[in-house]
Amino acid sequence: MTKNVKAFTLVELLTVIAIIAVLAALLFPVFSRAKEAAHQANCLSNQKQLATSVALYTADCDDIFPTVTGGPQGAGLVGGWVYYDVFPFGPFDVTKGSLWPYTKSKGIYVCPSDAQGKADGLSYAVNDCLLNPPNPFLGYAYGLSTTIFEDPSTMMLFGEEGDKDSGSGTTNDGGLAFAGDTIGARHNNGTVISFTDSHAKWYAAGQAEAKHVREGDPADCHGQPSS
Repeated sequence: MTKNVKAFTLVELLTVIAIIAVLAALLFPVFSRAKEAAHQANCLSNQKQLATSVALYTADCDDIFPTVTGGPQGAGLVGGWVYYDVFPFGPFDVTKGSLWPYTKSKGIYVCPSDAQGKADGLSYAVNDCLLNPPNPFLGYAYGLSTTIFEDPSTMMLFGEEGDKDSGSGTTNDGGLAFAGDTIGARHNNGTVISFTDSHAKWYAAGQAEAKHVREGDPADCHGQPSS
């Protein structure tokens, strides 16, 4: 005895496909944001650990922030918080940097949302308002004393260098120059920043600049005016 099997009509099939497409359009952005939120949390942890390593370093080095090697002249120089052979974009060898004895983990130097940083070995840059001279483009830029900054909780330590509009890009030498470099926006149109008191925080794109976290509060970047 033959059973009658009812097949889907074309209209029913198209309706099912349309429903699946709508659900996918609704869910994929949610999954993407959730994934980026996980990356953001990882980045927060990375920067907290790096900031803690700086606190340990300064405790051993008379309260002086680490040296940064910057620009083409910094390639191949030993003594910076990270080391690189080529300018720009390394590759970086964090094991030759001054913070390595306090970190012992290459993973915390790289943001999971930074594709170029993963390839180069570094995503983060030191705020050059903590250095003297202010722009680390002449080889060595030496760290200032931690004691000269009035409020460590408002003074940026590490940031995610990159294009603040597209969120792309990464650090080219491990230093975030006040005059020329910008803060990226990798994480849900925002960025993670750590401070000299070792805490880290997420800011929406543009918010960090508006709060003048690079200069501190009051502005304390070598006498440079707030932007």
